[in-house]
Amino acid sequence: MARGFRLSAAGLSGALLAGGLALLAVPARAGSVTAESIFDRQATRQQARSQVPKGATVTRTVCEDLEVGLDNTRYRCTVYYTMTPTPAATPAPSAPATGQP
Repeated sequence: MARGFRLSAAGLSGALLAGGLALLAVPARAGSVTAESIFDRQATRQQARSQVPKGATVTRTVCEDLEVGLDNTRYRCTVYYTMTPTPAATPAPSAPATGQP
């Protein structure tokens, strides 16, 4: 009679926990970029977006109008982003050595 593999509830939950921890080992990195300008809000937003790293995903943009006196306004925009880490490159296998004495 063939015996099958049996996994207990404790073994299953341990395996699921280990798998979940492996996924948490490589979290996404978050950051933000802020730009200020005296011109206008749209130009300031574009200036901040242009500083976001390539490959990042923009998650939120917040702009403020700052009154600096005498009817002068400065614009401040902050762009928030996340970066998903790229998997580490796997080195190519080396060629087998030729056995020359």
